[in-house]
Amino acid sequence: MDSPFEQHLGTNYIPSVEEARQIQNFLDISSKEVHTIDVEINQLHRQLEILQAKRLKISDLAEQHRALLTPVRRLSCDILEAIFLACFPTDRNPCMTATEAPMLLTQISSSWRNIAHSAPRLWAAIHIVLPSVNTKCYLSPAIGT
Repeated sequence: MDSPFEQHLGTNYIPSVEEARQIQNFLDISSKEVHTIDVEINQLHRQLEILQAKRLKISDLAEQHRALLTPVRRLSCDILEAIFLACFPTDRNPCMTATEAPMLLTQISSSWRNIAHSAPRLWAAIHIVLPSVNTKCYLSPAIGT
């Protein structure tokens, strides 16, 4: 939009009464155009949000389908069991903790949980700490004795 007063912008020019009306008219027209553009921008933002939500939904669905094609899904139970055994610490027996194999492996998927639970070799090496024989048990005295 061209201004008839462009040569006076940024100067100390004082418009006449007629020029002031023309400037006010220019401002009214400019304000309406800005409002129209703002409305269009808001519509485009809504369209963009709709498209982004649609894109996210499609990409999430595609990612779920991509997961179906991962090679690990085609490994036999014996191979997975061997991989699970290779996950054990090499410097000590595995502990019964959720942060390491075999317990950690049972949290990956129901399929892995079933494989881990049905593999006795995974559970045979677990280190279970038993209380010392010298440990004294302190029991509270029985009530009424």
